[in-house]
Amino acid sequence: MATLKVYSREYGVKKIEEKVSLTRSELTIYIAFPITVIVSIYIMLSYVGDIYSLRNLETKNNNEISKIESSNEEQRVIINDLSSYERVKKIAEMLGMASHKDNVKVVR
Repeated sequence: MATLKVYSREYGVKKIEEKVSLTRSELTIYIAFPITVIVSIYIMLSYVGDIYSLRNLETKNNNEISKIESSNEEQRVIINDLSSYERVKKIAEMLGMASHKDNVKVVR
């Protein structure tokens, strides 16, 4: 309700109360704006949560990758030691075989 003051020479100051109503477009805007703000905040927070969980998974995966890479490096060193020509020659001599350079090939 809105109160209006009307001035007239004959009656002086007269207060008139008038009911003010909102138009449909104003009402729609007043309802839609808060809903839009609430929905956008909810969407932003859900994306922040998704980003946090993805970063957490990324750090876990990076840790696993670094462990596997170190294990692979250790295994690579062991494989290089086991597949060396000198080792193959030594095992062949222990088994009583003669090794010729033409017959032995080390593949890496």
